[in-house]
Amino acid sequence: MKKNNTILAAIFILFVNFTYGQRPKDIKNSEVKGIFLTHADFKQNRLICSSNNQNKAVKIKLNQFFISPEISCFELQKHSVFHKDSIFAIHLSNGTNYRFINRNPCLIADTSFLFIYTYNTIKTEYKQSGPTRRAKKIPVTYYYFSSGQNKEVYSLTISNLCKYLHIESDIKAAINQKYKSDEMLYSMNQKTGHFIINEFLIELTQKKQ
Repeated sequence: MKKNNTILAAIFILFVNFTYGQRPKDIKNSEVKGIFLTHADFKQNRLICSSNNQNKAVKIKLNQFFISPEISCFELQKHSVFHKDSIFAIHLSNGTNYRFINRNPCLIADTSFLFIYTYNTIKTEYKQSGPTRRAKKIPVTYYYFSSGQNKEVYSLTISNLCKYLHIESDIKAAINQKYKSDEMLYSMNQKTGHFIINEFLIELTQKKQ
């Protein structure tokens, strides 16, 4: 019986190491300085569970073990629990904001037109080399967007922009003409820090005013 328990424990440790080996560095609970419950809160910079005023009684736990669906806030002896995908964003001590998409913390990278989110992670690719199967870890970035009230989030693709973005047909045609692949949407203007697709959409909408 003890032997079986030892084997199960070893398998569990290997599983945990493999799972967390595929993920980027987790956000520390101590880095979280507050929660934007809604999009309106985000626009007005109105935090709940805020520890910006050096309030040590406030503690936020992201519960990232096995990618838990919940985030907890302990404030003045009150314990509140929120579903990660139901809150708009968390605010970190370095000034960045993250929104949970499919329970993963995605950086709010640009808000100049579309809200564009990025998620950096690691995936493993396997290649057969003779009798040996080799694993290679590759960094990947996933891109998402939202617009309007920013309730729904979609993968940043040309087809999704044309399907879900409430813009006139000639602007959709301009997007299809300028962008020939989804990867082109991921380019940023290094001078402004904005995604070029956002600058392009701003330019098109301003011309129609």
